[in-house]
Amino acid sequence: MADRTSANDTFTVEATPNLNRTSLRLIRTPRSLQTLVTFSLCVVLGFTAFLVFVPWLQTVVGSGVVTSFAPEARPQTVNTLITGRIIRWHVMEGASVAKGDTLVVLQDINVGFFDTIISDRVSTLRDRTVRAQQAAIDVAHQRRQQAEQRLTQAQARFDNAVIELQIARTRLNRSNQLFSEDLVSKRDVETATRDYQKAVADSAAGFASVLASEQDVVASRNEEARAIAQADVFIQEADVRLANVQGRVMARVVVAPIDGTVVRIARAGPGQIVKEGDELAVIVPKTTDQAVELYVSSMDAALVEPGRKVALQFSGFPAFQFSGWQDIAVGVFHGTVKVIDAVDDGTGSFRVLVVPDTTYEYWPDQRFLRQGTDVTGWILLTEVPVGYELWRQLMGFPPQFPVPDSKSRKEKKERTKQRGDLPRSATSAAGQQEKGEKK
Repeated sequence: MADRTSANDTFTVEATPNLNRTSLRLIRTPRSLQTLVTFSLCVVLGFTAFLVFVPWLQTVVGSGVVTSFAPEARPQTVNTLITGRIIRWHVMEGASVAKGDTLVVLQDINVGFFDTIISDRVSTLRDRTVRAQQAAIDVAHQRRQQAEQRLTQAQARFDNAVIELQIARTRLNRSNQLFSEDLVSKRDVETATRDYQKAVADSAAGFASVLASEQDVVASRNEEARAIAQADVFIQEADVRLANVQGRVMARVVVAPIDGTVVRIARAGPGQIVKEGDELAVIVPKTTDQAVELYVSSMDAALVEPGRKVALQFSGFPAFQFSGWQDIAVGVFHGTVKVIDAVDDGTGSFRVLVVPDTTYEYWPDQRFLRQGTDVTGWILLTEVPVGYELWRQLMGFPPQFPVPDSKSRKEKKERTKQRGDLPRSATSAAGQQEKGEKK
């Protein structure tokens, strides 16, 4: 019995160290799991630091086409000014034309312009009208001169009658005095009285003749002015008619309005009828002026302003664009916002005109970058943390609105006060009054 007990004690003493080592080994964390936890923690910390400290450049994305900034450098449509029949085309598609070159000749089908020499006839009629009206003016001028001459004669006769009246009055007074002294006979007094009465009558008739001549002069001058005005009206009407006819005749020949290349002919062959205002062809001008026409949504239009930088990717030009990090973009071209429309295009989108940025490389030549080429643009805004950008994208918020700094706001307030706003004391009093009312 004693031997068995000692044997069990010996077994217990020998087995206890092995069991302890096995338990410690079972509760110890595996090395691979420690490595995984450490790696995951580093990834989380690195990703958090990436979201907080790495900057992201916000952009407004828009799409559009290549165009020209100058209106005269954009493709122009050649339209008809009259309704007529095509007689002959002088150009073909792809032909280079200069300003004033003939494109097509039309035949006017208006019944009022069938005469082939109507321009010469109207010109001759205009010349005859001018000559006739000039003759009428000359006649009125001569009549005025005759009236003025009659006035001069009447004035001279009146002056003579006045002198004769004075002489007759003097003779009558002398005769009366001599008759009172019995130096002349009664007959001499009667003769002097008769001569005086005749002189009075002659002076009255001369005065009436002067008044009548003056009225004739006024009437002749009015007649001359009327003749000149009427002649001017007739001549102007003749000039307008001649100009209309000449313009109508010139409209039969359609010429190129600018230097360029004919890219599209709407009407193919002779004999077809075209109406007034129909499109005949499209001419693309020869110019180096380039621009991009982008369309952005109404949510982003308020963030775009002239002077913003733009990254552009043209269709057909391989490029790698990373909107948030422009430093790693490859193959993109650069531009600057020049104009943004004040009203939408009717669908809620706003047009933005972008011109080349001269501080970077030039855009491709017009041979490779034709007007109408599709283009995608990224308008560069402000830098924000990557985490903020991800949160904004998930929430569907617009990019951050540019807010002026405190210095700019202070300068703006000072300018506002200088324009005549309320003085500072009045402003503070109004603020205190408003606070009191709220309390």
